[in-house]
Amino acid sequence: MNEEEVRQVVSNALERVAEEDADLLEYNVNERSITHQLAVYLREEVDEEWDVDVEYNRAGKDDVSKAVSMEHLNSIIPDGADPEDLDAKTVYPDVIVHKRGEPYENLLVIEAKKSGSSGEYDREKLTAYVEELEYKFGVFVKFSIGENNEEPPYLCNWYPFET
Repeated sequence: MNEEEVRQVVSNALERVAEEDADLLEYNVNERSITHQLAVYLREEVDEEWDVDVEYNRAGKDDVSKAVSMEHLNSIIPDGADPEDLDAKTVYPDVIVHKRGEPYENLLVIEAKKSGSSGEYDREKLTAYVEELEYKFGVFVKFSIGENNEEPPYLCNWYPFET
């Protein structure tokens, strides 16, 4: 998929979240609930050759360590990070579009936050995913939450990030 196609797929999936799952944003649910729905819609948008996963913890077939020990991220990974991450302390991308197994191919990585958070940590993670794990595209999405929110339901910031 080229950049224009990837951007369209992401836009279509985000529009569906905003329209079909507005209550998730209104009720300020857990970020994982929102990104799960985003992944569902992405799965429907991409070609069958691509896999869509949420918080995927592998790089290739067996390598857990690449997902958590990238030198670029060592300074921002929380203390006590665990590769099996049952307590969500380890760094995994929110949503990815990729090909599982060997050889693996990384197309798109998405980090998402709800409004009220700066997202700086997530932008650092995205930079590392693109640079270290060779994702072709990366996007930071900020979802606007709460009742009667006057802001757009989401904003996208594509890698490389503008300063």
